[in-house]
Amino acid sequence: MDYQSKYDPSRKTVGAMYREAQLSSHDPYVLNGDLTNELLSSLVEDLNETIQSKPFQERPFYITVHEKKDLQMPRAILRRMITTLYRPYPEDDTLVFSVDPVSNSTLFCWCLPHWSEMDNMLENENLFDKTMIAHIKAWKALDLHHFGFTKDSSGNWMPNEHFKDKPLIKPRRILSA
Repeated sequence: MDYQSKYDPSRKTVGAMYREAQLSSHDPYVLNGDLTNELLSSLVEDLNETIQSKPFQERPFYITVHEKKDLQMPRAILRRMITTLYRPYPEDDTLVFSVDPVSNSTLFCWCLPHWSEMDNMLENENLFDKTMIAHIKAWKALDLHHFGFTKDSSGNWMPNEHFKDKPLIKPRRILSA
């Protein structure tokens, strides 16, 4: 097969599939519904698949979700699910969850936007979630305490084992009049 994926040999590369879709489409734009709901539902599916795969057997782990656009595929969104045994360093443009397969619990750690969006969000704080603004301010100030880290006796950052991440809750529905 031409352009075979190294990640999944049963399919072509994402670039090849994107190119074929672009060439076979008569209309350069795809009409879609609520893109936010589509991305959110596929994120939940990807999180569930990652959790169920138990990458580290029964050991607690972290999932870092990184979504980005590709300059060569401007109508595609790349989502990577990165699993680690250690608490990841807070980087911009990431969404992080803590998973304990034994207790079957998933906790929210943080969500940081891309660095290029942060200043605009800080200039318009009242338009954004207060927790998001607090995360951005802490990230810009290199305050890793806010992300579940503490300093050891030598002054080096290390995970704070007493830090509690936030439980996932169902969003409240806003009823319209």
